[in-house]
Amino acid sequence: MRQFAAALALALAASIVSAGSPPAASGSNVPDIETRRSGLQLAPMPRTAQLYATNCQGCHGEFGSSAAEIPTLAGRVGYFTRIPEGRRYLVQVPNVALNANSDADIAAVLNWLLATYSRAQLAADFQPYTASEVAELRQARIDVVASRRRIVDALLAAGQIPSADTLALPHIVLY
Repeated sequence: MRQFAAALALALAASIVSAGSPPAASGSNVPDIETRRSGLQLAPMPRTAQLYATNCQGCHGEFGSSAAEIPTLAGRVGYFTRIPEGRRYLVQVPNVALNANSDADIAAVLNWLLATYSRAQLAADFQPYTASEVAELRQARIDVVASRRRIVDALLAAGQIPSADTLALPHIVLY
């Protein structure tokens, strides 16, 4: 019991002494002491990346790919920009078209994710989305599965994708 009391008194004394010490200079927004001591500085996340993280990343993943049930963006989404119907489709899928963010924010996120995850697959003459284009396109409601099927067939017929499997969705049995 005496050892426990002595250890407790020592711990209490140490916390009182350290509580009176001024906090160490941070230099980092990472709350890890060793990181702060190392001087590591983290750049703020760009706004478009923040918008992707809060609106898309939960399903599509940090790197543009996640669960098998969710379409992969990485190395694939840029193919859609190779034909006008595909370009429209990217704005008209429900989670984009019905998103509460502004047209300008949606255009910025689309441009960011295309450049970040699928630059090599973009149309050779790709033009970034604009807020006015997004405003017009997001008014339409589409049958996502039928539209995607038509677009994949058109891309294949135009020689814009190596095979239909390039943009195929996995067959998922939910129940």
